[in-house]
Amino acid sequence: MKNSFLVVLAIIGTVIGSGFISGKEIVVFFSRFGYFSFPCIFLAFILFFVLFKALLSLGDFAAEKMRKSKPAFFINLFLCLFFSSAMFAGISNLLAFDKIIVSLFVFFIVLTMAFVVFKFGMGSLDKINFILVPFMLMLFLGMLLSKMSFKPISISSHTSFGGLSFLYAILYVILNTANGGVIIANLGQRLSKKQKTQVALFSALTLSAILLIANIVLLLNPTSISSAMPLIDMFSNWGHVIMTFVVFIGCLTTLLTLVVTLSSSMRGLCKNEFIIFFVSVIMPLILSLLGFDFIVEYLYPLASILGIYLLCDLLLAGKVKKIPFLHRRSNRKSF
Repeated sequence: MKNSFLVVLAIIGTVIGSGFISGKEIVVFFSRFGYFSFPCIFLAFILFFVLFKALLSLGDFAAEKMRKSKPAFFINLFLCLFFSSAMFAGISNLLAFDKIIVSLFVFFIVLTMAFVVFKFGMGSLDKINFILVPFMLMLFLGMLLSKMSFKPISISSHTSFGGLSFLYAILYVILNTANGGVIIANLGQRLSKKQKTQVALFSALTLSAILLIANIVLLLNPTSISSAMPLIDMFSNWGHVIMTFVVFIGCLTTLLTLVVTLSSSMRGLCKNEFIIFFVSVIMPLILSLLGFDFIVEYLYPLASILGIYLLCDLLLAGKVKKIPFLHRRSNRKSF
């Protein structure tokens, strides 16, 4: 039971990053389609469940794939670098740089935690997620519910691209799942077949429920939809501070998961811990200097293509491996 709960927290911590929890991704992929967004969220729930279950069933095959396939390894490397740099850049956007000491202190905490999970791996990440993810979710849902009301949702021009809404929902799930696909697959080694189904279902339900509530709040507050971080900007005073803290935790949990993913996959090919730490932590920090907007506008499209390729490669190759006849044929060809 504890293993299942920790895996659920790890999956949620992987998917909820700066774009998700700030509301920006939700606006782009769901809210701007108005009433069409609701069936799309239901579609997202089904896709999350199917993909989580499929990835968890891969077990240690994903790690083996990273060791034996250079294309898969480098695609995973670039994905982790792009998304890690976006998390660092997102944290930078949250900070008031006129308060240099506070900003430096925050980055010191972030880098210290990144070093801890780099050094001690999944065990340390489990402990961090066990504390941070439930706390983040409770705060986040509490703040969203405070903005809920029973007034009718006013939809103006949001339905003009309704036909594309389902495509966007599919793309959204694929991108967010591909981002943590390798570590989700590795987490499946802890679980029985029944537990994998339960974890996939509960993770998909939790993420879809958050999507639904956040989508309703955004549609009830249409003036905030156009802002950079809509779920922060719709609050003022202490509410703004609390939501900023929530988004910070979302960036942090995703960043730490990516550090574990990247460092663990690199250790299969490189033994120099300094090089692994530089690539896993320092290089994304340097890339974050490009700025959050630049990363999202230019690096995310490339990351999207690479993520879809890696996800398909893992899932399709995993299916082939489970078919003995095809697996024997592939082995013969390798000699």
